Amino acid sequence: MNSRIYSDVSELTQLSEAISIAGRKSVSRVLSGICGFDGFIDTFIRMESPGSMAEFGPKVLAAAGIAASYTVQHKGDKFGGNGPLLTAALNDLHQGAIDLQYIGALGDPEVLPIYKEALGDKTKQLYTLAEPAHSDCLEFTDGKVMLCDLRTCSDITWERLMDRVGLAAIDDMLRSADFIAAVNWGKLPNVGGIWKQLALRHQSLGLSAKKLVFFMDLAEFEQRPLEDRLELIELVSEISEHCSTMLSLNLKEAWQLADSFGGHFHGQKKPEEVADLAGFLRVNIQADRIIIHPNDGAACASSEGVVFVPGPYCREPLISTGAGDNFGAGCIAGALMGLDDAGMLLVGNSTSGYFVRSGRTPSMPHIAQFLQAWQSNRLQERL
Repeated sequence: MNSRIYSDVSELTQLSEAISIAGRKSVSRVLSGICGFDGFIDTFIRMESPGSMAEFGPKVLAAAGIAASYTVQHKGDKFGGNGPLLTAALNDLHQGAIDLQYIGALGDPEVLPIYKEALGDKTKQLYTLAEPAHSDCLEFTDGKVMLCDLRTCSDITWERLMDRVGLAAIDDMLRSADFIAAVNWGKLPNVGGIWKQLALRHQSLGLSAKKLVFFMDLAEFEQRPLEDRLELIELVSEISEHCSTMLSLNLKEAWQLADSFGGHFHGQKKPEEVADLAGFLRVNIQADRIIIHPNDGAACASSEGVVFVPGPYCREPLISTGAGDNFGAGCIAGALMGLDDAGMLLVGNSTSGYFVRSGRTPSMPHIAQFLQAWQSNRLQERL
């Protein structure tokens, strides 16, 4: 499989200019998408001392069987979940010029005020299927630890969706949809049925094959047994028969998924190794695009071959929770703009890079400015 490894953003000057031009073009119609299907309330806790995971781990191990106390900053509760965060990012990327329908765990029986405030102005309609799950997010300088209460996640089912949304409303959404953003398979044990039924319904309505972008992000599936992963691989293949599929993984998830096929990639982080991993997964998983996003770049394997694009690495992120969702939103936006794999990854990397420096999702004009600063070595740690 043909590979292109870009080691520096200076090698992508023409592509950056093309992204800037594409982002300024007016569209003939407003894009539309269905997003889902989780929902979390996140309590953010910033670790002060120790501030890094590398320091924290040995201290916890040394304190086993005794006790330990560490200083933190409680930052309060925020709306969360991969789906809500990605949906908000998609709206902001497009400066509100996009129709988004969100279906997820936003409260029961009514949508909770925290979600109405966060997503009400960013979506065309909110549908709730269950109470949100809850996460305590321990934020470190080099990553995060999510402590999750997932008891309501099993309530996210196709049957519940039919009861709360209805087939007629789903059909209307599918007829106008340019994409489906389906995230957090790892935490939602029954969401595969929703993914499958949406793809089948789109096909049964006689809508054009391979026109609907179906973006999937697994989001930390370590707790899912091997048989679930094998079912997922078959599900991705089935969805890919009719939809243009994008399977997005962080590096740890990609290593774990490769285990399913006897691949041995754990610990391999170099760009060439990540690109090889993406190619290996695409040989074994029938998705149109396999995307892997470590902290310092991203790789994509498709019929075009394999490409690795560097990222605007941030040594001390202002915020890390939501970075992956902003990356995913950028990739979806790049795909809908008709960019090739490298261009799609560059938009994803820039969206995430902007977000971790500012705590805000960029608009496309912001991305153009960000790319200019990055290429001229003027990119700051804070924006």
